[in-house]
This record gives sequence, structure tokens and C-alpha cells, in this order.
Amino acid sequence: MEDEKIYPRTGDKQTVYLKSVVQSPNIIVGEYSMHNDFARDPKDFEKNNVLYHYPVNGDKLIMGKFCSVACGAKFLFTRSGSLRRPSKSCWKSSGGTGRRSASDGICPRFRREKSTN
Repeated sequence: MEDEKIYPRTGDKQTVYLKSVVQSPNIIVGEYSMHNDFARDPKDFEKNNVLYHYPVNGDKLIMGKFCSVACGAKFLFTRSGSLRRPSKSCWKSSGGTGRRSASDGICPRFRREKSTN
């Protein structure tokens, strides 16, 4: 693939080859992967679609060859919380305050059962 070729189709400015527009060394894109964005400039993929991707965290976004990223798709990165902690959506609200109730227990999606063996 030509490195300087941004648009895969003549006259179509809504679709870009991601490898040609991505600048971040922490975003690795395979050959012929494309992004279509009819709402915003598709060349701004990193700014509009890769959110909270701070270089200090060392996270990488790796896409293979021939991937297609739709308009409005978002890639979210964060190191602000621990993955060991259940998400807020797992907890029942107590009294409509939005607080977690201590008696609710661990979120069932993240529960680990002790082995009986």
C-alpha cells in the first residue's frame, strides 16, 4: 500500500486508510484498515474515536489488516480505576441516591467462587 494514499476511493472524502492518518506510536494499524465518518473529518480519527488514550499509560491500540471502523465507533482507554473493581452499573441504588448499598454484595458478573477441590 502506498504510504501517502489517504483515500481508498476517488472522490470519497468520508473514508480513509487509517495507517495513513494515525500519528500516535501507541496506535498500530494494519494494512488496508479503513475508517468511514460522515459526521466529522475521518482524518481526525485519533481525536474523535480514540478517547482517554494518554501516552503516559503505555496502552496500545492494535488493529489488524483489513479492519473497518464505522462512523461513531469509540475506543475507550482508562487507567483511572482498577479492573478488579465492579462497575457501578452492577450495584443496586439505595433510596434513589445513586449510592451503593454495603449489603448488595459483589456484582455477579465479577464474582469468583472458591474451589471446593
